[in-house]
Amino acid sequence: MTYAAASTGTSRAFTWVVLRTTVLYSRDLVRVVLKGELVGEWADCVPQSITLFCSQGEIEIDLDGITCVDHSGEQVLLALQQVHRRFLGTSLFARTLCERLGIPVEMGAR
Repeated sequence: MTYAAASTGTSRAFTWVVLRTTVLYSRDLVRVVLKGELVGEWADCVPQSITLFCSQGEIEIDLDGITCVDHSGEQVLLALQQVHRRFLGTSLFARTLCERLGIPVEMGAR
């Protein structure tokens, strides 16, 4: 977990940046559930995590828990799409994000 300090005048606000990655295994399928903010250095760690923990079988990436994405996060999603990952998303944010990036998303696969 990291934090960023934003200063305006004499007051400061701290913002916590958190991305939780959960890997769920079944026989022929690995589901990576992302929750939180897919931004900056946290976004850059996602492909490495997937490669490290998900070496076999089909991989689904569940985007329903994502609340924020910056340019780095968008680039990570596009890179993951190029290696034939399957994306899941039923939330409005996930569907809109994937539509804007041109990533096919499966809404009914839960």
